Amino acid sequence: MIRDVSTSTIGRDEARRPLMEAYMFQRRVLLGCSILMVVSLIVWILAISTDHWIIIAGGPGIFIPESRRFFMSSHSGLWRHCRHTIVPNALPNAQVVRNFSSMSYTSQSFINDAKRNLSHMDFIKQFAQEKLDGSPNFTEAARRRMFAHWARGEEEEFQTFRSAFYKLVMSTDANQREFNATALRPIPIDPLDVAGIIQRRTFGSALQQVKYNNTLSYYVIPEVAQQSIFSDWTSYPLVVRLLFSYIRDIGIPAFVLNEERVILILVPPLPPKKGGQTSHYSYIPYSRCKYIDMFPNSHTLRNEPGFDDELMDYIRTQASFACITLFVMSLGAVFSFYTFMNPRYMFKRLAGGIHLVAASTALVVLQVLFSSIDYTKDHLFYAYPDGAELTYGYGVYLAWFTFVDNIMCGVMFLWYSGKKKGAKAPNDELAMADEPTIMGR
Repeated sequence: MIRDVSTSTIGRDEARRPLMEAYMFQRRVLLGCSILMVVSLIVWILAISTDHWIIIAGGPGIFIPESRRFFMSSHSGLWRHCRHTIVPNALPNAQVVRNFSSMSYTSQSFINDAKRNLSHMDFIKQFAQEKLDGSPNFTEAARRRMFAHWARGEEEEFQTFRSAFYKLVMSTDANQREFNATALRPIPIDPLDVAGIIQRRTFGSALQQVKYNNTLSYYVIPEVAQQSIFSDWTSYPLVVRLLFSYIRDIGIPAFVLNEERVILILVPPLPPKKGGQTSHYSYIPYSRCKYIDMFPNSHTLRNEPGFDDELMDYIRTQASFACITLFVMSLGAVFSFYTFMNPRYMFKRLAGGIHLVAASTALVVLQVLFSSIDYTKDHLFYAYPDGAELTYGYGVYLAWFTFVDNIMCGVMFLWYSGKKKGAKAPNDELAMADEPTIMGR
């Protein structure tokens, strides 16, 4: 039997047809936003995985005294840092003035291996057992003991001698003047002008002739550094290679000041465009990429002049909010698709709110990143030398895409989250979904 359809039902369906069309348009928009959220989640994962957020270029090369290298470029992300440099090495028979640090190891792994080997040598054992005569001065025996404790990794004993050295030697007025540099730009000194440096006494008594590798050459050794090392130190194995690391751990600056207390820096000629060798120097490219230690100890920070405690706070904040953003975006993507299974308005508002929270945390990552760049530029010359140029890598642009995408999707979900009850609903099922729910006991 065929049942007649009432005219009231037909009229109601006709009246609701525009509402149904609008509802289907809304579903297509929100489906597009949900798919876009999945794309945005993938983009965010790619963004925080890359090490191309900050790119710093040094042009033809910027000489960094701490590492004795020309800074060429660096790029870093939230977890990993890469640095590209060129190492100028004076040729063995070249007539140039060298810094004492050029004799030493710079790789921390080489330094650790050398100290381990040195600690088992007989002369170090003898140095560690030398008797002190109770003199009020920092004697030759004290210098030997301090070096031996440092080489053997006996931190407590080394710090005791280091404190005594600071009190008896470094804290004197004459030596303090060697540390307190003015804010004036350092003066570059041409290391090829050996005769001029000697004649003008540019470095004073810091300029010493040292026989190293059977070659007698001029080295710049700060006067306080000379007072911290024992006599005839060049004749002992590995001591020369560890001198710079030892002086640094004592806390003696590697620079020398002129009479106006301006820092003097030996700056080799710029490296050739094609690299290689000149008549005085060989130029060796060196690149290093490493994951950032989020919780370094004080010793690790001393060996990383491009980082300090405050910068590490910035880096940890970036990493934390990057992970929070990843979690919130994953939650938002799940709730976005759940709104198609349960059309109740509150789930759309929840999804929209989650998207806006994810946008906020992504913006925090970007803002902390920009603040860390400003801090690095102002306080860490090693990481952001004067004259370097900053550009942003594709990681930053991917992060901005994620931020805009979350804002847009969050607004769309909130915009289409209005209640559709009664005659405003396109059908009875959707009308019932938005009715108030009474929770029983």
